[in-house]
Amino acid sequence: MNAEPYSPAMARPRRVMVLGLAALTTGFASVEMHRLLSARGTTVPEVFVLMLFTLCFAWIALSFWGGVAGFVQLVSKSRVPGLRWPTEAEAAGPLTRRTAVVMPVHNEDPASVFAHVQATYESIAATGHLDAFDFYVLSDSTRAEAWVAEELAWSELCRRVGGQGRIFYRRRSDNTGKKAGNLAEFCERWGRRYDYLLVLDADSLMAGDSVVSMARLMELNPGAGILQVPPQNVGRSTLFARLQQFAGRIYGPIVAAGAAAWQLGDSNYWGHNAILRMAPFIEHCGLPVLPGQQPFGGHILSHDFVEAALMRRAGYTVWLVPELGGSYEQPPPDLLAYAQRDRRWCQGNLQHLGLVMAGGLHPMSRAHFVMGVMSYVASPLWLIFLLSGLFAALHEWFFAPTTFVDFQSTLPGGDAFDTAGALRLMVLSLAMLWIPRLMGLGLVLADRAEATRMGGRFKLALSVLLEGVVSTLMAPVMMLFQSHFVFGTLLGYRVSWSSQQREDTDLPWSEAFRRHKWHMAVGVVLAALTVAVAPGMLAWLSPVIMGLWLAPAISVFTARASLGLWAQRRGLFLIPEEVTPPSVLVRAQELSEEGMEPVDDALDHVLSDPRAHALHLALLEAHPTVGVPVALASARRKLLAGAMEPLSPQEKSAVLLDARTLSELRGRRLGARA
Repeated sequence: MNAEPYSPAMARPRRVMVLGLAALTTGFASVEMHRLLSARGTTVPEVFVLMLFTLCFAWIALSFWGGVAGFVQLVSKSRVPGLRWPTEAEAAGPLTRRTAVVMPVHNEDPASVFAHVQATYESIAATGHLDAFDFYVLSDSTRAEAWVAEELAWSELCRRVGGQGRIFYRRRSDNTGKKAGNLAEFCERWGRRYDYLLVLDADSLMAGDSVVSMARLMELNPGAGILQVPPQNVGRSTLFARLQQFAGRIYGPIVAAGAAAWQLGDSNYWGHNAILRMAPFIEHCGLPVLPGQQPFGGHILSHDFVEAALMRRAGYTVWLVPELGGSYEQPPPDLLAYAQRDRRWCQGNLQHLGLVMAGGLHPMSRAHFVMGVMSYVASPLWLIFLLSGLFAALHEWFFAPTTFVDFQSTLPGGDAFDTAGALRLMVLSLAMLWIPRLMGLGLVLADRAEATRMGGRFKLALSVLLEGVVSTLMAPVMMLFQSHFVFGTLLGYRVSWSSQQREDTDLPWSEAFRRHKWHMAVGVVLAALTVAVAPGMLAWLSPVIMGLWLAPAISVFTARASLGLWAQRRGLFLIPEEVTPPSVLVRAQELSEEGMEPVDDALDHVLSDPRAHALHLALLEAHPTVGVPVALASARRKLLAGAMEPLSPQEKSAVLLDARTLSELRGRRLGARA
């Protein structure tokens, strides 16, 4: 146990070490690149190439040295300083504060959502500390069928676990502020009843002992404002998802431990699977509405970074606590779904550019904003770097007083090209990308039992190699996707903040070619330019070109659950949670497979099913919402006049919000049957 409270002095040497080594490595690589570019003098395009290279390499270097810090932290088996951990006596005692466990949802599958809620609820109950927790499902669903199905699933959950008075459901019809607005409305209405707020996503799942430990750490560390437990990807079968799950299990601990080791109490918050101190969250973390129009103005989309920064500005610490574990979520099922999620996150992170210089923020909070932006801007920077390199070569060809043969001799493969220097730079770059992978692999290989649960040492090493190859081929596709998202946001493109795709479904070839046709075209143009201008560079660019050419095939084949299950049967890309799954995962899977009766027509279901009708009216009375008078009037004319014209989604929702109309229609149906 470390009872010494957190102070900036604890973090200073760690940050000097990580940031200093990143700066030194970047300096060495930049000097090498400058030497390669200036063999025949330095042109203006080459200076631009060098600047882009330095910026991009700095991002790689920071990630690398953060991973090294994580490796050291894990090998030392020590906890980061600044947090007080419970003694054995304290860990056995009761919780003295109350926690609200909240799950915001938006047009999700109710069977899956409430299976996760029930599994988490039962897991906490098994610890003996259930009295310290209440559960809230906060619906922002706009589809009437999802809304009514949520009501029925909530009622059934309460009946099964005896959760009346402890599990609550609320749907709001005004979706202002998206998820952040949903949480803000909860805090305004019910927040002051609780000491802590545990935020889950619609696909989140948490083990009860981890939840109890989070609450206990908050009790023992009154200066802590947020404790974030990194979620582990689980529960999907497609090859793409299994690659994500495997990579997260091998490299995720290195990344999380590294961030925790050098950021300490100035860490970040990822929006879910985290516990927050309610009073300062309500008082200090209200989100501003940014001036101007979207995509940079309006409501803040990626609220988590901003809330962490505001909590830190208020004097409370923010911690990443990877050693707790027991925190799970589901990855996107395929590359296109992953890119769709990235598009939303990209716009949200780019909004943070306007907050970097906001008054009173901690320097690390500003750094988190910059790192969040850089996680997306790095892709267009690399793209511009590649294009600038070709432009610099063309500039040299057209404007330097030399023959084409002499010019080609200065390019990769030519006699005058510094092959040894280029190889040094390439080896350094590849090493910084692969060493964190190998460190993660080494930690697992050192644990015989863990390696066995991941397929054995040979198949584990083979899985790391195959995952690295597939990731390398996917990288140029994601580079173009993210470049498109960044440029689109800068040009004013606005994204819709819709629910994520979570089902395992095969991707049609037609859709893959439609979404990747421009990626393939870029690959063809890049290959043609390289062959025409600098054929010696073809080998250097071959991973990029092949990844772009193969983009549709990669998307189609990695989206197939059959291939993912085939790999699983052969011991590839296994994670321990599949071989010896924790009880909370087993329970969630059992409940999800039980399913629930689908709601095909929400209005008809509420009118024809007496239980659904009574429940819906009771919830309308408990949580009154404002309907849309125009849509309601139009719907009443159609329904009460017996018109055959179907209701629009807006009209159906308006009727479902009006108890008087529902009672009238229900009475008419009963009268007609009599």
